[in-house]
Amino acid sequence: MGAEARVRELGLQIPDYANPPYGLRYGPLKPFHRIGNLLELSGLTPENRAGDRLHPGSVGVDITIEQGYEAARLTAVHTLGMIRYALGSLDNVVSLSRGLCFVLCPPGFELLHEVSAGASDLFIEVFGPVAGAMGRASIGATALSRNNCFELWLSLECAPDSTPPVSIPA
Repeated sequence: MGAEARVRELGLQIPDYANPPYGLRYGPLKPFHRIGNLLELSGLTPENRAGDRLHPGSVGVDITIEQGYEAARLTAVHTLGMIRYALGSLDNVVSLSRGLCFVLCPPGFELLHEVSAGASDLFIEVFGPVAGAMGRASIGATALSRNNCFELWLSLECAPDSTPPVSIPA
């Protein structure tokens, strides 16, 4: 079963980043960059297209680890929308490569991996245990944009020639 069919089976609501264009809230930035079969995404958060945030605040202070996990999972869903925007279809993903996870937390917080697992688990559900597994680093941050509790940078391998023409806003 392909990733697009799996998304339908899971009932995931994937955001459309083509309309309105990505980046309006945070100023000019590049939503993704493709080099051959490598796709690198700009950072995504558990913030929807309207700017509503899921569980803002510091994990372990303002929100629980479970809420951080939910936010990381939602961030992964948003990442699927960006992959679709960049490649046209989730079926054009060959394999995830690397996820850099930022968790808003106080100094000394050690359970970063339990929060980041929300994103990793979702990717494995969508892409399977081989293509969906990724190398991952979880970094504690004392501040993230708009007080989001989680941010993800993702790199992945994509199928050759799967990038449709995309207009990237300036």
